[in-house]
Amino acid sequence: MRRDSLFWGGALILFGVLFLLQTQNIIPSIFPYLWPLALILFGGWLILSAFWKPAQSEEDTFSIPIGQAKNIKYRFSHGAGQIAIGGGAPAGLALVGSSATGMNWSSQLNGDRLDVKIEAGASFVPFVGPSEGVWRFQLAQNIPVTLKVETGASQLDMDLTDVQATFIELETGASSTNVILPARGASLLELEAGMASVNLRVPNGTAARIRVKEGLTSLNVDTNRFPQLDSGMYQSADFDTAVDRAEINIETGLGSISVK
Repeated sequence: MRRDSLFWGGALILFGVLFLLQTQNIIPSIFPYLWPLALILFGGWLILSAFWKPAQSEEDTFSIPIGQAKNIKYRFSHGAGQIAIGGGAPAGLALVGSSATGMNWSSQLNGDRLDVKIEAGASFVPFVGPSEGVWRFQLAQNIPVTLKVETGASQLDMDLTDVQATFIELETGASSTNVILPARGASLLELEAGMASVNLRVPNGTAARIRVKEGLTSLNVDTNRFPQLDSGMYQSADFDTAVDRAEINIETGLGSISVK
């Protein structure tokens, strides 16, 4: 995370200086200088956050009980920074996660389903986010779940190996995304990616069917595990009969996709 902050902070300062030099003596107005100055200040803020984190309160985690729910629907919204989502919530809890300035959560029981919503702000900005710079969330493993994750300029690491996720919807922008799919049962991943680098991993012993609707994308699919059937479609030989299997639908713009 420190290297990311230094890179993007340095890049924003560089662009800001270039824009500022470009506008000098061309347009006699203060307005052309606002964007360059904003970029310079924001870049400096990112670099500062790489070396200095404010003290956080002692209450840096929170939990949501499952209660009488039979299944859980999670929704995560993350603007920028770094977020990690995986299994491991203790029995009886729907979620355990980071609690800090810039995060809001809610939960509501609708019939047998518990709806959990998490909004996590940019974790690379000083005074906002957990002290280590990474929003971390543990999901329930002993109950069926569905999951929707929306990220912007983020680094997302999501390990669902031991999570009973039947449906996963992932929308990501200019991001770096790593996802390990569930190892047991049948799951469906709907992925919509912008200018992103996405690495998907299907656990050993899990079959998969991959459909790709690609733009200007670098696509790398392990055809030893998932032979290509036709343009944009790859499938394990035993997919139709496998108990443990993942169906993956990918729609992407400019970026890179890897499935292994």
